[in-house]
Amino acid sequence: MRALVLATTLALSAPAFAQDAAEEIVWPLPEISDDFSALPEPVQAKRQALIEAARTGDIEHLRPIIEAQDTPPNVSFGNPDDPLASLKDASEDDEGRQILGLLLDLFDQPYAFYPDSGGQTHYIWPYLAEIDPNALSPEQQVDAYRLLDSEQIAELQKMGAWYYWRIVISESGNWSAFVAGD
Repeated sequence: MRALVLATTLALSAPAFAQDAAEEIVWPLPEISDDFSALPEPVQAKRQALIEAARTGDIEHLRPIIEAQDTPPNVSFGNPDDPLASLKDASEDDEGRQILGLLLDLFDQPYAFYPDSGGQTHYIWPYLAEIDPNALSPEQQVDAYRLLDSEQIAELQKMGAWYYWRIVISESGNWSAFVAGD
């Protein structure tokens, strides 16, 4: 399962990596920030548009954001044809409002960022998605408890990887993912 989570993280955020002589993959360490003003303008604009859409309480307000992109964000394994229908199905309520609340909660967290193998930087919320859950500092544990309960955190630690929801936006402002553990 850990290999699947790592492969998914690689596919979603496509981080740069190096291989040593033994052909082991060396994952880059992300930079972490809570300074939203330091985000590139296209990332700030996309984040703000998503926040404003989520605050309406109507998941359909995400549709124009999705349709304005060349490719829709990955919201589930297999890239479903209708990302909003998939998010609505994943929501704990019939209207997708729980997912909208989750999106807002994720964007309230600090973010992680690093370039992919092509040199484009990806911004990931929450930053916790890029940190070993077994190595969280006390401050990071508080951030984790803002999103998860103790059973969920224990499961992450058991798996050794983040499988909960995360959002990825590229430096060009492309909303590339809003997924959980696929």
